[in-house]
Amino acid sequence: ITVGNTTVTLPGIGSYVAMAIQQQDLPAILYAMLAMLLVIIAYDQLLFRPIVAWADKFRFEQTASGEAPASWMLDLFRRTRALRALTLPFAALNRAISNLRIPLPKLPPAAPGKDQTSRLVDAVWIALILAGTAYAAWLTYRYLSASLGMSDVLVVIRDGLITLLRVAILISLATLIWVPVGVWIGLRPKLAERIQPLAQFLAAFPANLAFPVFVVAIVSFKLNPDIWLSPLMILGTQWYILFNVIAGASAFPTDLREAAGSFHLRGWRWWFKVILPGVFPYYITGAITASGGSWNASIVAEVASWGDTHLKATGLGAYIASATEAGDFPRVVLGIATMCILVTLFNRLIWRPLYAFGERRLRLG
Repeated sequence: ITVGNTTVTLPGIGSYVAMAIQQQDLPAILYAMLAMLLVIIAYDQLLFRPIVAWADKFRFEQTASGEAPASWMLDLFRRTRALRALTLPFAALNRAISNLRIPLPKLPPAAPGKDQTSRLVDAVWIALILAGTAYAAWLTYRYLSASLGMSDVLVVIRDGLITLLRVAILISLATLIWVPVGVWIGLRPKLAERIQPLAQFLAAFPANLAFPVFVVAIVSFKLNPDIWLSPLMILGTQWYILFNVIAGASAFPTDLREAAGSFHLRGWRWWFKVILPGVFPYYITGAITASGGSWNASIVAEVASWGDTHLKATGLGAYIASATEAGDFPRVVLGIATMCILVTLFNRLIWRPLYAFGERRLRLG
């Protein structure tokens, strides 16, 4: 983290990679990639793969699955007495807590004016939240008005709308690419089991490792940074869409697939009448996560460097990054406040209605 003349570095793979990019040390970046690959594979095989295989018994369907997920680690635990003995204390504690009976006091019947009291409490709570928000907004306005003018506000709004446009376009492109791929993978359990470790590695892959490639390519081919730095914003977040679509397709009930086959639904009718409604709630969850991650990534993606070569795209992320590097705290506060407002409006006006629609109309079970 660099703010003005102050730099804070924590030990870890992130600071290691940042120093390697600064020093243009390509072998060090390759070592970091290898270390992450090994750690992610171990993480998947020792933790998540056993959980996925164990949780398959909770699937919601009325016919048997074609292929059940398997885990050599879970099989090892089930077959090895020594490993099972290690879990006995946790199992005993789980049984003790699960069987613990806590007497709860019986609630009196609701009084006739109970609903009115509840509505009054809700109204008071909302009023307190609005008052606190208004007070925080007033403090922010006082702080910013002392050193910034309307021209600065117009600049940050323009940059925010540019970043908003980038996020919307990138999420749309990622949706067109990864929803069909995720459905195709999720409906094939054996393939999903092989692809998932690779997808997890790509999701955990730091986007800044790809910055040198983009910077060198943009400089070599004299490309426009405003366009070609944009993919860096979604490079590490697009995989949330793929993960959730794979999960939705994998959890899609087999009996519904068989019913669709009985009615001879094929092609576009199968996509729009069967599978897309089934994975829609999962997709919305992944898209919300990818959208939020893209906003966060814009702060580092719209400003990329490789050694002494620095590129900058127009946008709110670059505005905040430049203000932070210069130690210009009023502009940092203005940029963060603008991003919070845009993200909140984007979620309230688009993602939240879509999420409510998916939960209300398209949820299975």
